[in-house]
Amino acid sequence: MKRYGPLIAVTDALAVGDPGRHHLRLTPDAVLLREGMENRGILTWDAVERIEIAVPTTRFRLPGLASTLLLGALAALMLSDPGVDPDDGQVEVIVDGEAIEMPLSRHHVGGYWSPTVVGAHRLLQHLIDNPQQRRLLAHPEALIDLAARLARG
Repeated sequence: MKRYGPLIAVTDALAVGDPGRHHLRLTPDAVLLREGMENRGILTWDAVERIEIAVPTTRFRLPGLASTLLLGALAALMLSDPGVDPDDGQVEVIVDGEAIEMPLSRHHVGGYWSPTVVGAHRLLQHLIDNPQQRRLLAHPEALIDLAARLARG
C-alpha cells in the first residue's frame, strides 16, 4: 500500500483521505464519495470542475511518524489507549457549478507535510483537465509518484 500525504493507493483506484472512513475514491470512470465501504455518491468525471481538499498541513517532513511516536509514548505512560483520533478535514467538489462538501478523514493526528497537499491538488486538477490520463487511476501507485513530482514542480 503506497501513500503520499492524503493520497493512498487502493485496489484499482486512488483514495483521497483515509479509505476506512470519509474519503474520495477516484476510478477511471468516476469519483466516488465514500464513508468507509459505503458509497455516498457517484460523480462522473465530465461533471467535476474542481476538487479542493482542506486539511491541516505542517512544514515538518514526517508528521505521521512524529504523531505515531508521540501517541505511542503517551499510551505507554497511560498504560492504555489515549483515544486520540485525527479530526476530519473537508473536501469540496465543484460539480456543474455546484459545491458538494463532505468530511475528509485523515490518516494520522497532526497535519500533512505541505508539499504533499500541493501535489495532491495539482494531480487532482491534472486528472480533471486531462481526461485521457484518468485511465492511470487503475494503477494508483504510478499516480502517487506523479503527485510527488508535481509537488516538487
